[in-house]
This record gives sequence, structure tokens and C-alpha cells, in this order.
Amino acid sequence: MAIIVREEKIIEGKSYDVKVYRTESGKLITNKEKKKAEQFDEFLREEMEQIEHKMKDTKLLNLKRKRGKVLKLWYELGRELEFVMDTSVVAAEDRKFVWRAIYDHAGKLAPGPLSKRAKRSPETSHFSYCYKVSRFTWEFVENAGDWTSWSGFLDRKETRNDSRIIEWLGKIAKENIISGRQNWLRPITKAIHKEFKNKDTTYFSDEELYEKLDKIFSGIRENEEKKK
Repeated sequence: MAIIVREEKIIEGKSYDVKVYRTESGKLITNKEKKKAEQFDEFLREEMEQIEHKMKDTKLLNLKRKRGKVLKLWYELGRELEFVMDTSVVAAEDRKFVWRAIYDHAGKLAPGPLSKRAKRSPETSHFSYCYKVSRFTWEFVENAGDWTSWSGFLDRKETRNDSRIIEWLGKIAKENIISGRQNWLRPITKAIHKEFKNKDTTYFSDEELYEKLDKIFSGIRENEEKKK
């Protein structure tokens, strides 16, 4: 299925917002596919409108410009975006285009102007990050750090290039190793970058990677203990 996104086009010196049908390269877009795309675009508009109303009703939208509190808004928004991962609604190969299309219907939920990243790599942009953070429990997310810390963790090339690092974080969350500890995500992000910045972690087996990450985490804990 094609996904509609709106792009700025300059025609005879004038700027226009034009509907563009996005799909996997080389895939033919038939009239039938275009009709499905229009239907999904309307579904997405209605879905985002409902989510915006919900965020307003719960007062969460008021947190948007409050740096120390906005994490709760983006976390709850991520939970509402779970439909993007439902293959009965969105085919897996079209998902990256949906993350981009959401910006066209985000309204007041938009984090700001459409960024170059959202255009180039929507699967690593704001709404995708909201969803990824929402996969953890709120207690875990809140203790780990603020939105800047979370987006910084997800922004690192190590994290983007190897999804197992996020899976490892999920393992840590389930084991409750860091219950009660706060604001630990930023230092661990730096430590992971320092350890893997010149390495391709995809060559490591699951066991090897998890062992290295566990060692990094243990080092962070030891440093915290020494400070006490």
C-alpha cells in the first residue's frame, strides 16, 4: 500500500503543498493502490485528531513547552501510536512512510517544524522515538532521564544501527536492576558511544554484545557507588 505524504514543490516560482504517494522503490502504484492510500490518509487524519483531543482533555498537551515535564506527553503519545506497528493496519514495509505522514496530521502534537531528518529518515524521527520510549514502563522511563536523555540515547548511531541495544535496555528494565536510580541514561549513553564508536556491533553475537553492555552498566554503577 502506498502512503501519502505532503511535500513542498516549487512550480513556476510558487510554493505548493503536493500529495506524494510513497512506497517501496520500484513498486507500481495503481489506481487501486491510490484509493487505498487516500482511505488510509483519512484514517490517519482522524486518528491523530482523536489523539490530539485526548492529550488536550488530559491536560498533557499543556506540557509541550515545559522542558522538564514534556517526557510524559511524548510517552503517552507513543502509546497511542501503537497502531503504526499493527500489520493489519500498516504493512511493515510501509511503516517508515507512516512515521513521516504523521507529521502532516499532527496538529499541535507536532514537536516543531518538519525537520530534514523526518523527511530523510522518518523511522529515526520524533514520533518513532515516542513509540520506542513508550514500550517501557513509565516508572522506568521517568527514572532513566528526561526527554533530552531519551532522544539522545536513540539518536546515537550505535543504537540506530543495532536494535539489540534497545532490547538489552528492555532486559535491564525487566530485571529491575536500576529501581530507585535516577537520571542514569545520559552517562550510560556516553559510555556505550565510547565503547562502540569505532566498532560495528552487528558482528557480535547476542551473548557477546549483552556481556559487553552489562560490563558497561556495571561500570556506571560502580562509579555511582564511589561518589556516595
